[in-house]
Amino acid sequence: MRPARGRTEPRRSIAIGLGIVALYAGLAAWSGRLSPLARGPLLDGLGPVNYRWVSPPPELASTNQEPSSASAELPLGPGGVGTQVVFTSDSQVTVVVEEGSIGSSEGQDAVELRVDPVDPAILRAPGDGLAVFGNAYRIRATYRPSGEPIRRFDPPIDVIMVYPATATLHANEHDLLWSADGRSWEPLETNDSPGQQQAEAPVPGRGYVLVAGVPAPTTPSPSGTGDEGATPPLAVALLVAAGAALLIGVGLLIRTKGR
Repeated sequence: MRPARGRTEPRRSIAIGLGIVALYAGLAAWSGRLSPLARGPLLDGLGPVNYRWVSPPPELASTNQEPSSASAELPLGPGGVGTQVVFTSDSQVTVVVEEGSIGSSEGQDAVELRVDPVDPAILRAPGDGLAVFGNAYRIRATYRPSGEPIRRFDPPIDVIMVYPATATLHANEHDLLWSADGRSWEPLETNDSPGQQQAEAPVPGRGYVLVAGVPAPTTPSPSGTGDEGATPPLAVALLVAAGAALLIGVGLLIRTKGR
């Protein structure tokens, strides 16, 4: 006995819809292999984060917004400061203070932690062919009420920084650098996430932090494939195709469910 046509069509539509959604996943994964800059969530868009510069590139000056600072008073107990998270209101810097990173001090009842954006041009350049990505930030901690500066964190505090990528400045790898005085820089053990444009590292003391990397070439390669750090045209095409496939597949599934 042949199945009724009305029952076969929904099953067929569901199968097609699921197949298209699977196609989306495959295309998105393939495009991510082709380019690190294409690994972010597809629905977040293909452009860079809306970065706030202290001193923006000329082409971004008209739309730039001033970056945010952060200030927090952290309670101080017998064992020092407990675990705390401090972040700038624009979410460009997050500081995670582990329990005991700042010890107790006689007569002190709190610690003021400040994070302020700084133009990296007023600091010494990192050297070694490194370019600075975005702002530098100054991190300071002082005891309250004395105002005595805290110079070292033990264990180190965890700093997560968002960094920009532009048409003329991008790198395949990024490192967080730290300097106590803004003159000599120390590379930190960094976890780099190019898809989210974030770098994270343990910072051992007060001072300055910035994100740096070796710029990828911006001139066409001999093979004519364009910038090594840019998203290849094939990856872009795959992302567009993946997005279209996802919309069609979800539409079919919703339409079938509503029958």
